[in-house]
Amino acid sequence: MKKLLFLTILVSLILVTSLVYAQTLTWTAGGVGGGWYTIAGGISNIINEKSGGITVKVIPGGGTVNPRLVDKGDCELGWGLPFLNVAAWNGEDPYDKKHSNLRAIAGGMSLNFFHFYVAADSPIKTMDEVFKQKKTLRMAISPAGTSDEWVFRKVLAAYKTDYKELEAAGFKFFRGSYAEQASQFKDKNVDSVFTFLATPGAAVTEASIGRPLRLIHFSPEALQSLKQYGIESGKIVAGTYPKAANANEDVTTAIAGSVILVNKDVADDAAYRMAKAIHENLDQFRKIHGSLVPYQLKDGVTGLGLIPLHPGAEKYFKEKGVIK
Repeated sequence: MKKLLFLTILVSLILVTSLVYAQTLTWTAGGVGGGWYTIAGGISNIINEKSGGITVKVIPGGGTVNPRLVDKGDCELGWGLPFLNVAAWNGEDPYDKKHSNLRAIAGGMSLNFFHFYVAADSPIKTMDEVFKQKKTLRMAISPAGTSDEWVFRKVLAAYKTDYKELEAAGFKFFRGSYAEQASQFKDKNVDSVFTFLATPGAAVTEASIGRPLRLIHFSPEALQSLKQYGIESGKIVAGTYPKAANANEDVTTAIAGSVILVNKDVADDAAYRMAKAIHENLDQFRKIHGSLVPYQLKDGVTGLGLIPLHPGAEKYFKEKGVIK
C-alpha cells in the first residue's frame, strides 16, 4: 500500500513538473523567404530540442511590428533591430508609446544588410541618380510595418524627397514579401529592389539566378543620415552573390544586427533555458545560416538598442562570466 502511494505521489510530481516546464511560445520573425524567418526556425529547433520542454513556433513578422507584438504579449518572442528597439523603448517614430514590456534574450546576432539592386542592363549606376536626379524606376519594396520600409523612408528623407514626390515623377512601387520581390524582379515587372536581409539573402540569390542584377552602393549622403538612427555602414563582401554583375567587388551598404526580444512576463526559468540552449549549442547554431558563423557568447549582450536583458537571460550570462 505504501509502495503504491509512493508511486502515485512520484507520478504526480513528474506530471506537475512536466506541466511547469512544458510550454509553447510564439516567435514573430520576418517575411517568408527572408533570413530572419529561416534563422528563427533554426534557433527554434535548437530550443525545442535542448531546452527541456519549451516549444517555439515561428510566424511571419516584420521589423517594426515585432516590438509591438512582443510588448503587447501577442507573441512571446520576436526579432528586433537596435535602431527600432531604441525607437520602441522611447516611444518614437514609428511608435506612439513607450514599449516598456520589452526585454532581450540576446543580441549581436546575424548582421542584416540593406540590398539595393537594379537589373544588370539598367543605365542606373548610383543611388544619387535614383533619388537625387529622380531617374524613374519601378521598385519592389517591403510592406509598411517592416524595418525595410521604415529605413527606405529614411533614405528618401536623406534626399529630401518622399513617395508622393517620386510617384509624381513617374516612379512606381510594388510592395510585397521577399519572395514576391524576387519573383517580380525575375518576371521583369519591376526594375529594382530595396530589401533588408542577412547575407547571403535567399531572395536576392533567387533573383540573381532568374535575371542578371547589379548591387548599388549606398551613397555617403544616405549613410551619414542613417547614422543618427544607429544604423552603421558596412559591406556586402565580394562573392556573396556570384551571379551578380558586380559579384567581384565589395558593395558599401547600411547594416544592423539582430536581437531576440522577449516579453518581460515570460518566466525567468524559460528565458534562462532558452539562452542556455542557444549558447551551449553554438556549433549547431552557426550552421543555421552563414550570418551566424561569427557569433560568439560575448556578443549576446551587445547591440540590444536600450532593451534590458531579461532577468533569466541575464542570470545565464552572469553564470558564464560575460557580465558581472
